[in-house]
Amino acid sequence: METLISIVIGLAAGALSGMFGVGGSILTTPFMRLFLGVPGMIAVGTPLPVVIPTAISGTTVHYRNGMVRVKLGVACGAIGSFTAVVGARTTSLFSGQVMMIITAAFIFLVAIRFAYEEGRRDRGEVGDEGKRREEKITWYRIAFTGLAAGFVSGFLGVGGGAFLVPAFVIILGISMHEAVATSLLSISIMAIPGSIEHYLMGNVDISLMVPIAIAAIIGAQIGARFSAKTQERKLRAGFAIFLVVMAIWLGMWELF
Repeated sequence: METLISIVIGLAAGALSGMFGVGGSILTTPFMRLFLGVPGMIAVGTPLPVVIPTAISGTTVHYRNGMVRVKLGVACGAIGSFTAVVGARTTSLFSGQVMMIITAAFIFLVAIRFAYEEGRRDRGEVGDEGKRREEKITWYRIAFTGLAAGFVSGFLGVGGGAFLVPAFVIILGISMHEAVATSLLSISIMAIPGSIEHYLMGNVDISLMVPIAIAAIIGAQIGARFSAKTQERKLRAGFAIFLVVMAIWLGMWELF
């Protein structure tokens, strides 16, 4: 039964990864905690190595569709690799329950910020996105985005996509489809050092990781294809709503 649940979690996480460019761990972490009952630190550490093959799987589909900004994705991934190790080591300062509550709070704040940005777009306060897009992609914005996403990836074990996708849209001004695709490339790079660190700290359960990873690779292919056919506005709205639901669900579970 545990293996079956792991496969279902992997499929769902993979589909989410390919669809929203979040690595899938934002779903895997709470679902492992809620449905498998694993300790908090295992729920944080185990999903991170799953992110690597999952993100690569989704990236291949988006790349064929011409949505991946390769240089941007590699730059953010490489920069974030340094802070991913710092983030992973920082988890030792907190208990598993506290880590889950922090994860829920982080997801909720990202969702609110993303929804606020969408409100500005609807009111016409953001301006001509296409015209401003390239002006916002500067080296210091890329460096900040990569460093912050790397720390989040290592600390929360969420791959960093929950931060990267809205950051790419809000900070760097690229389209949602490009943000989803490019985020997966960055995630596949920055998740490597964090995964190694969590494994050395004993936070990775190999018996759970393998079935989840295999299923997630398949799910990522499905999600990426669905994303390419979805209207951008619907994709952004779905992303924000999903984050809010997951944050409230995980937070309520840990607190009550």
